Amino acid sequence: MDFNTVRSAITRSSVFRGLDQAQLDVLFMTASAREFSSGEEIYSKGEESEGSFALIVSGRVSVVAESGQILKELGAGEVIGEVGIISPQQRRTVTVRTIQPTVALEWQLRDIEEKLPELVKTLKDLAWKRVSDWLE
Repeated sequence: MDFNTVRSAITRSSVFRGLDQAQLDVLFMTASAREFSSGEEIYSKGEESEGSFALIVSGRVSVVAESGQILKELGAGEVIGEVGIISPQQRRTVTVRTIQPTVALEWQLRDIEEKLPELVKTLKDLAWKRVSDWLE
């Protein structure tokens, strides 16, 4: 995976905005790269979140409700999986499926929460915003 592409996706993301170089280094060191084909599910509604969330580095995904309705399309620089890590049940609340080949960086919340507590707060804020948007 191209380092500049990863850096670009991270710096475009509002979730990671304002992090200094040392904090970005923590993100780079704890991330796992994942590649998905078009039409593949990254997260499935109801599965355990296992404390993971991801950043789309390249490609596009659709957020799909249980009814099959597409709630939103997301691309590079967008975070996915944040709702599942903050929900009391620790389960995915929607399905995230690729529209085109997609590369994502994935993190385990336990790997970053001590070193980046402000990032955890930002993820929680994003999760609550998305939940309220999807329920309207």
